[in-house]
Amino acid sequence: MQVQKRTQSKLLDRTMVEVLIEGKAGQISRKDAIQMVADELKTGPELVGIVALRQQSGTKDVWGRFYVYGSADSRKVHPKHLVTRTLTKEEREKLKQEKKKAKTAPAPAAEAKK
Repeated sequence: MQVQKRTQSKLLDRTMVEVLIEGKAGQISRKDAIQMVADELKTGPELVGIVALRQQSGTKDVWGRFYVYGSADSRKVHPKHLVTRTLTKEEREKLKQEKKKAKTAPAPAAEAKK
């Protein structure tokens, strides 16, 4: 894996990293890519957020764009839909059920008025 570009954002306390992963097209998962970037940059995988993985036809190389956050608190600005993409099918279903339960549950303020 080669780091191609790094851009620091002090305001958001994160670094945008573009990497080239050679020979892994079709063989790497999002979680594996996050782990590889965390190992390369010597940080925890909980501080790495994936933005995109791209493959180009005719090559076995994968281009990736990641955000590496300075702290767990600053990682809260990472888009939720990108976090959902890294979950397993079972974890996604569980999250979907929890959201459904939260929507159908009666509001506590409405019960207090009765």
